[in-house]
Amino acid sequence: MISSISGSASQIASSIFGKLDTSNKGYIEQADLQSALSKINGNDDSSDTDELFSSLDSDSDGKLTESELSSGISNLLSELNSQFNNSRVQGGMPPPPPPQGEEDDEGYTQDELESIASSTNDSQLSSLMSTIAANFEAADTNKDGKVSAKEAMEYQRQNEGNQAKQPEDNSINRQIGQLIAAYGSSDDTSSTSNSLSLAA
Repeated sequence: MISSISGSASQIASSIFGKLDTSNKGYIEQADLQSALSKINGNDDSSDTDELFSSLDSDSDGKLTESELSSGISNLLSELNSQFNNSRVQGGMPPPPPPQGEEDDEGYTQDELESIASSTNDSQLSSLMSTIAANFEAADTNKDGKVSAKEAMEYQRQNEGNQAKQPEDNSINRQIGQLIAAYGSSDDTSSTSNSLSLAA
């Protein structure tokens, strides 16, 4: 599981890095990251970007390498995967299998989402699951009775403008999720970015 997460993180980081390192410097500066996030969310507030850049720039040299970006994404994916598995185990459901691709993203029924929301100790995950469950019909775009990670991500993206600003302690995860959704997409990484966005 960890190796597949690391491999996916590396692929996602490579895609994001290639799109942000437009000058082929071999690193991303804070201004590059700020510019990318401004394009995504229309917000020029650099304070959030300062925190994100500092958290990813592990050697504090002011240059974000592809390896550092990959480590940050890998850590986030591992954390979210762990939180999600813990919530499913606490809810009496078996842990999910490793993500293999979009075709394996079967989704959750409204009852399963409510069960996860009520059984987890993670307030962010509980809030997300509650929101999706409460808006189940709108989120279940293919009307198959389950909300997949892709459907949840699309619902979340469409309604992001209507939601209040998320707490500061979640801003790093939120920004990494935005970068992945906007710049990390390719055929190989779409299912991972969908899974991440569901939990972010």
